Amino acid sequence: VETSKVDYVLFQAATAIMEAVVREWILLEKTSIESLRAFLLNYVLHRPNLQKYVREQILLAVAVIVKRGSLDESINCKSIFHEVGQLISSGNPTVQTLACSILTALLSEFSSSSKTSSIGLSMEFHGNCKRLFQEDGLHQIFMLTMEVLQEFSRRENLNAQMSCVFQRYLALANQVLSWNFLPPNYILSSFKSFPLPGTKWFSCNVMLKPTESWREALLDTRVMDLFFSIHRKIREDSDMAQDSLQCLAQLASMHGPIFPDESAQISYLAHMVEGLLSMINGIEIEDSEAVGISNIISNLITMFPRSILTALPSDLFTSFINCLTLLTCSFGRSAALEEVLDKDDMVYMEAYDKLLESWLTLVQDEEHFPRSCFVQPAIQVFNSYIQCHLAAPDGTRNLSVNDISSHDEEEINELQEDDRELFSDQLSSIGMLGRVAADHCIPLLTSLLEDRVNRLHGQLQRTQQHLMASSDLGSVDRKVLDDLYEDIHWLILVSGYLLAYDPQGETPLVPSEVMEFSIKHATEVDINTTLQILGSPGEKASSIPGCNRTDSVIRLLSAVLRTSEVESRATRASLTELLSPQMGKDIVWFLRRWAKTYLLLDEKLYEQISMPLSTAFGADTEGAQWIVGYLLEKVINNLSVWSSETALTNDTVELLVTLVEKRERANIVVQCESWWNLAKQFASRSPPLHLLSSSVQRSLMKALVLGGFANMDSDTKQQYWAEVLHPLQQRFLNLINQENFAQISQEEAVKQEIVATLEALCGIAEATQIDNVASLFSFLMDFLSSCIGLMEVYSNTPQTINLIIEVFVEVAHKQICYLGEVSEAAELYEACLTLLQVYSKNNQGRKRSDATAEEDQYQDLLLIMELLTNLLSKEFIDFSDNDEVFRNQEQGAPASNRTVSAADVVLYGVNIVLPLMSQDLLKFPSLCNQYYKLITFICEIFPEKIPQLPEDLFKSLMFSLELGMTSMSSEISQLCLEALSPLAEQCAKNQEKDSPLFIATRHFLKLVFDMLVLQKHNTEMTVAAGEALYTLVCLHQAEYSGLVETLLSSQRDAIIHQRLADAFSKLTDSSTPPTMDRKQKLAFLKSLEEFVANVGGLLCMK
Repeated sequence: VETSKVDYVLFQAATAIMEAVVREWILLEKTSIESLRAFLLNYVLHRPNLQKYVREQILLAVAVIVKRGSLDESINCKSIFHEVGQLISSGNPTVQTLACSILTALLSEFSSSSKTSSIGLSMEFHGNCKRLFQEDGLHQIFMLTMEVLQEFSRRENLNAQMSCVFQRYLALANQVLSWNFLPPNYILSSFKSFPLPGTKWFSCNVMLKPTESWREALLDTRVMDLFFSIHRKIREDSDMAQDSLQCLAQLASMHGPIFPDESAQISYLAHMVEGLLSMINGIEIEDSEAVGISNIISNLITMFPRSILTALPSDLFTSFINCLTLLTCSFGRSAALEEVLDKDDMVYMEAYDKLLESWLTLVQDEEHFPRSCFVQPAIQVFNSYIQCHLAAPDGTRNLSVNDISSHDEEEINELQEDDRELFSDQLSSIGMLGRVAADHCIPLLTSLLEDRVNRLHGQLQRTQQHLMASSDLGSVDRKVLDDLYEDIHWLILVSGYLLAYDPQGETPLVPSEVMEFSIKHATEVDINTTLQILGSPGEKASSIPGCNRTDSVIRLLSAVLRTSEVESRATRASLTELLSPQMGKDIVWFLRRWAKTYLLLDEKLYEQISMPLSTAFGADTEGAQWIVGYLLEKVINNLSVWSSETALTNDTVELLVTLVEKRERANIVVQCESWWNLAKQFASRSPPLHLLSSSVQRSLMKALVLGGFANMDSDTKQQYWAEVLHPLQQRFLNLINQENFAQISQEEAVKQEIVATLEALCGIAEATQIDNVASLFSFLMDFLSSCIGLMEVYSNTPQTINLIIEVFVEVAHKQICYLGEVSEAAELYEACLTLLQVYSKNNQGRKRSDATAEEDQYQDLLLIMELLTNLLSKEFIDFSDNDEVFRNQEQGAPASNRTVSAADVVLYGVNIVLPLMSQDLLKFPSLCNQYYKLITFICEIFPEKIPQLPEDLFKSLMFSLELGMTSMSSEISQLCLEALSPLAEQCAKNQEKDSPLFIATRHFLKLVFDMLVLQKHNTEMTVAAGEALYTLVCLHQAEYSGLVETLLSSQRDAIIHQRLADAFSKLTDSSTPPTMDRKQKLAFLKSLEEFVANVGGLLCMK
């Protein structure tokens, strides 16, 4: 170190010193350790020109020496802070920067995070060091940092070098305030300790939860004031401003035992809010401040209990809410600008989202805040959102920014996902705020939408006249139309999110605020006029007499229906070219969301119900029947007009599925003549329905099948099936039974017919419900055997092969849980077995060694594994026995001579899959997950079949389990551990001491033992690993004792040896002798938890 000038050599020398000191610590004289530390510090002090990485490494060695000595009373570590204090007070910027580096190295070293050096000491040691340090060393670092910051904040003008030092100390303060405090009695054991490598240090900021000893330091209001004043001073410098705002955000998140009582919390919060308001007031917020400020506000609202927020002086609380309102509106406007300019770094968008989340937290808590106190802010935020998304003059959307207008429409649509997914969180929050101020927002949306639709109608009429004069579409000015479409797009999205929740569940309810709003105004409503407006989407609402005495919720729906009607009429007038497919998507998306919630609303689910809503949409009402008919017409019109627009037809057919998936709605649908026409048209594959994309055809088939189970008399029902399913069967059989089918099979038209049939079969399977499974199963079974024949014909067309397997996957997935074990399930198992045999024959000799190939080339393997997993799931979920779903079907003689079981199929399948799954293939996450799910299922359900596998397959299965346990993600590792217990139990039953499975389980005992005792692992794994360990110990008691002995004899330290020996004996005492007994196993798991907590940290090294 003294003589070399080569940076790399110096770096390695510093590393060697660090490792040697730790290794030889016990042998070294305490004085020589002291002088080594002093030498290293001096060395760095006197060589200001060292490379940064060399300097940092030498300081790291100093920090490690301090850490190793911190638990050793004989070495005095306090002196380092004294030395650093002197360096700071020297006033020399280079020396002050060095002091900062020393403190940063100490912080990293003691933090017990991924930044800690691996010095081969136990986790328990690291934890004890951290706990000591956070009460004393950390405190001193904080005090030193605050002194520096205070000194700098007093100076008027800083030169560049001074600013640089200031920034270093500000970053250091941020690091101290982001310290992850250990609670006093926390044991840092082998798990919980380290974030995964590669996680960023600040990316998931720890909320500040200091211990009581920090009260004096952190509850002193001068600390907070200092950071506010620093920020005011340096906010022009975007890098430093981020640090100062981050420090304030950490202070805003403070919680836990540091507050002695509620009043301390209230006064802290009040001071924080006052500081924040005075900082923000009267400044123009910089781009670089937006996210930081929104983090401070978000932390205050989420980390302080509601009762503390409401205890603030009322004028302060009001100012805070007003400030939040103004910021939300202003960030929203800037976010909209960022969108137009298509910036890479969307800082305002991030800040806006944060603030909207904060609003949700406030608004959803009715217990502490009456809704009324947020009505005005909600109106302001809602208005500003609408304004940013509408065109001038009502809005500010396309006022070009310094003449930069937004990008070309086409280009954007190709690249982005749909706005309703992209901005779903924003729209949910705006919808929520809109409901809080329903009195203002619902009528506002209605009048804006009605106005836009009337303008659209007028514009289309003018265009039509223009086209009569000149038939050139290119001469049409699209600008006005495009603006109208974009306005309507946002108005419909916001209306959909305001009127209904996201329909994930079974029966989404009408939001209570909307119901209350409708009830509150019911006395002013004329129901007949309301129904008249609803029922005449072709008219302007304002042209109907008495239009002001209508229900606003229904009026808003009517405005959307009016939009839909203008669109439909334009298609009939051959103006489809001028329409926007996006608007078409928005309309059907809204109608689907609306129908799930409002159509045939069930009065039993509500405490109070609005008369206008129940009269217009309730069960057995003319309104409900009219609207179902109207929606159905809309669906049929869209499918024929827009067949080439996949996204739009997808949304349309989803609306159709919504109309028939609930029996009550389906009963009305099947009374409509147009439904029967649609069914006939689809069954005969007449244009334009045959042009629809395959996913749409699949969903359409699903809808038609679901509709067939509505209430009809038996003749009608038979006629229906004859028109929907019969033609499908006929055409398919006619095609494949042609003598020359093999020759014509590769023609495009024939292939299309086959693919359409397979898609339809998937759709039929997707429509399975418990009350229709019997008839659908027998219909589908007739097809499955023909499908297997197609495997041969299309063996060189992977897409078709995958689709055939997918039919099997869907049938198994949707129907297996309802099938009776004896006949139906056996029939399905047999079909699957035949499918696998043909697949295997076609795949013989096909090597899949190409590691560069894409994942989709392995789609068939993925589907086969999915099929096997679906067949296995019957063992878990079985509805067949208790419910005689098939009672009319089983008159034939019992087919006792040919039953194929699930085990036969699955093991046959595994024989195909195992040889094909190479380690390269396991790099694809979807294949890997499906594969491990499958082999765990097999071990759990058929452990008795595992020893019967051929030797090479048995070996590769065991290898897969070991690979999964040791080198895959924790989810997969857990699956593999779960597979071990049933295998060990199987061994115990067989009692063959030299079987391959017995030998394999002995190997797994050591793996699991090491994993639990010696390695870092996730807490979630402890239970799975513990269960596996217990069954393996039962099986191999002598081997287990041997492992414990070996481990104990390797411990040189007598105290640790004793602690370990005690812990192990306590662990095995809980269940002596261990037997496969549930009670004993639970006792063992409980002791294991204690064991891992007490000594887990002793053996796990870092």
